[in-house]
Amino acid sequence: MSKKRIAICGFNLESNRFAPTCSRADFEENMYFRGKEIDLQARAEYPSIHLGICGFYDIMDEQLGGPTGWEPVPALVIGSTPAGPVEETFFKEFLGELRSDLEAGGAVDGVYICQHGGACATHTHDPDGDVFRLVREVVGPDVPVIATLDLHANVSGEMMEATDLMIGYRTNPHVDLYERGCEAAKAMLEMFGGVKTAAYKVRLPLVAPSVTQLTAEGHPYGDLIRLGQTKLDESVMNVTCLSGFAFCDTPKNGMTVIVTTRGNETDAREVATDLAEAAWADRHRYVPKMMPLDEAAALAKAVGDDMSRETVLFADPADNPGGGGRGNTTYILKSFLEAGVTGCTLAVFYDPAAVKAAEKAGVGATIDITLNAEEENAFSDKLDVSAEVLHLSDGIFVGNHGMVEGKTTDLGATAVLKIGGIKLVCITKRTQCLSPDYLSAFGIDPDGERCIVVKSRGHFRAGFAHMFPPERIVEVDVPGLTSPNLANFDWKYVQRPFFPVDGEKAVWDRSKA
Repeated sequence: MSKKRIAICGFNLESNRFAPTCSRADFEENMYFRGKEIDLQARAEYPSIHLGICGFYDIMDEQLGGPTGWEPVPALVIGSTPAGPVEETFFKEFLGELRSDLEAGGAVDGVYICQHGGACATHTHDPDGDVFRLVREVVGPDVPVIATLDLHANVSGEMMEATDLMIGYRTNPHVDLYERGCEAAKAMLEMFGGVKTAAYKVRLPLVAPSVTQLTAEGHPYGDLIRLGQTKLDESVMNVTCLSGFAFCDTPKNGMTVIVTTRGNETDAREVATDLAEAAWADRHRYVPKMMPLDEAAALAKAVGDDMSRETVLFADPADNPGGGGRGNTTYILKSFLEAGVTGCTLAVFYDPAAVKAAEKAGVGATIDITLNAEEENAFSDKLDVSAEVLHLSDGIFVGNHGMVEGKTTDLGATAVLKIGGIKLVCITKRTQCLSPDYLSAFGIDPDGERCIVVKSRGHFRAGFAHMFPPERIVEVDVPGLTSPNLANFDWKYVQRPFFPVDGEKAVWDRSKA
């Protein structure tokens, strides 16, 4: 096999239609790597880039004789914390940069696109399709193009047509990014050996609420993914079951099954349709169950008062920055303060103004501040508090647990405030709490807290699994941009009817799949 030249690129955004728009600054703050920076990050000990890139490079290095055995042609790999629709001006600038870099790279033998797949834009429902189409236009019809996708991707026909294979994550929380990058590399090596793919897609009128999409044993989505993996054989190369991202609110919303075979179109269609039928038969399991706020406050109070009780983790899935939430609603904080909760940490809370005030006052000072003083979102109520500054930090650490294990994480300038019996970890780069590292990095002993509140939908579970079994994790029902109560939203573009919002009005006919 001659030395292969492989282009590397990717656009990563999960768009919440109801959240503020996303601009260049959001990507540059989080992940914006170009050219040789991608090579360096891919082989770094503690990378900041998407781990799918690292997995892809490692397999190619291993199988093709090290870094000198193949030639990466790195273009652009960018990503933002989930936010609103990407702004048209920036997105078109990005497409121009990507085209320029790909064309400058010259002829290639393959392309790996490390993509999220759940974006929308202010001008289009399908920016991911635009990226894929551009790549195909540049490299031509015969070059293998493989993409990895977040399992919250919403897939269009254009995405299907422009790629030879799309590989979705299998875990939620997402702890297999590296492995899916490895899988993409192995599949590309197969294609270099002459394998041609055939793929088939089935989308269901099932828009699963976020908290119902876990992949652990006993959860419907995990059961579907595991069933899909039993279908792999000499014909079936990949089975991808995408739950989709509801808040993107596009015509391509809905749980999607994609089966890719080694050239057998009939097998692809039959397996995809069988799996879609199994998912639809299981649809009634995709109904969320959460605890009312007053009950959660009472439980937190009781746990703080009685050391004989087991500790509890409370999740705020309605304000999940991982789904476009602002990460700063005060419903739980205010209720817990009013209930007199003690021994509690809330992590993390996005409030740059509060961090600045803490930095100005210094560690040990007590300050009167208004949380969300500079926030404009309707859900982000202001809250006047008196707080002691416990800790200040640049917010950079290497994680030890879950999705940030071994990865450099940057929360921006960070301040820990003590408000009554609650510690509040305030940050300046909007993100969700993924592990107890988000406490311990800032002087808080997670094991010493009676309860912990995280603004996250589900990714935190991987990082906190060693501390909190599922029965001691409580999802609290409060308002927010990412509320699992999908009936709360004014849907404009998703195809109706869909389950569970429209109940039994939603129907699916296998014969029309």
